[in-house]
Amino acid sequence: MAAPSRVSELSDSDARSLRSNWASEARMASVYEALSEVAPNPRARQQLKVLAETERRHERAWAELLASCGVNVSDRSPRLVARLLAILARVVGIGPALALAGAAEGQVLRAYLSQVSTVSNAQAQGVLRRVLPEELDHQSPDDVAQRPEDEIRSDIAADEEWHGGGAESIRNVIYGVNDGLTATLGVLAGVGGATVDPRVVLIGGLSAMVASGVSMAGGAYLATKSQREVFEGQLAREAAEIEAMPDLERAELVDIYRSKGLTAEEARTIVDRITKDKKVWLETQAREELGLDVTQFENPVREGLVAGISTLIGGAIPVAGYLVGRLAMGSQYSGRGSLAIAFILCALFLFLIGSARSFFTGKGGVRSGIEMLVVGTVVATITYGVGVLFRAS
Repeated sequence: MAAPSRVSELSDSDARSLRSNWASEARMASVYEALSEVAPNPRARQQLKVLAETERRHERAWAELLASCGVNVSDRSPRLVARLLAILARVVGIGPALALAGAAEGQVLRAYLSQVSTVSNAQAQGVLRRVLPEELDHQSPDDVAQRPEDEIRSDIAADEEWHGGGAESIRNVIYGVNDGLTATLGVLAGVGGATVDPRVVLIGGLSAMVASGVSMAGGAYLATKSQREVFEGQLAREAAEIEAMPDLERAELVDIYRSKGLTAEEARTIVDRITKDKKVWLETQAREELGLDVTQFENPVREGLVAGISTLIGGAIPVAGYLVGRLAMGSQYSGRGSLAIAFILCALFLFLIGSARSFFTGKGGVRSGIEMLVVGTVVATITYGVGVLFRAS
């Protein structure tokens, strides 16, 4: 996938996009290489090595194109994310790390799809169109679909299932920690602004931490349960329609596939294969006709626990910071010093949490971190100001 030896000059916008492409491919190659070293299953290790080799080819393609345009890139590949995911895989298993890698891969794919219409350089468009099919293949590897029946429940298949569903739990962890931290910091700042009694401030912070955790757990449980109940109700109705009107349901599937560009014969052939298995038929009908996919709906108990525990952990950060501040500052100083130390600790975590959000939002890590830090600072400032007003009154 070598770039042409003579390439037209890049615009500033194109140069930024291609630099970002190179960095993303280098980062994903490092991630897959690191995960291949810790994957417990031989098939998983081999697949991850293949993915890493593909990403290295893409990295070289962008580097060669940039070099031919006089734009230099670093000789060192970004490896921080790879190291962190490898540590995560060693501690909690390969599944969560794969889920995060999949989310990052999705961001790369979306960037490429956007660049098809935004990048003006013709040679860059050529590289894009060669890279895109392989990036799309990352999202739905053929070898999993073509496995023999007796291998479907293998370890790597289980990993792939986690890959598909585990990203939601990881999002809940990130947002739960953020909510717990921000809410508890706000209460600490508000109560600390109204009183200098450290016991009152701590009681307020601990109460906010526990209330946020319980509230988030209950909310996540009820929301996920409601989603599943709605899905199960629609699935039951679809199953009844398949039993009562099979010919009409087949015709609907044929029409759906024809609308996607298949000929009538191709659509009928696919539908005939799908409808031989009632379970596959029902899942396909729900997905194609109603836009519902069973993998979208998580376990309510698990999501409630994930949201609740992560919120409690987030809430514990400002409380711990305040306690450290009290120990470091001593009782002779006012509570403002303790609040300042708590805020510094929270600011660090807010920035890190915001950077982690970039896996899902597609924004740069630094930008997302600063955004989250600004939001937390505004919350703490407003609540502290309200507390000061109450003290003054």
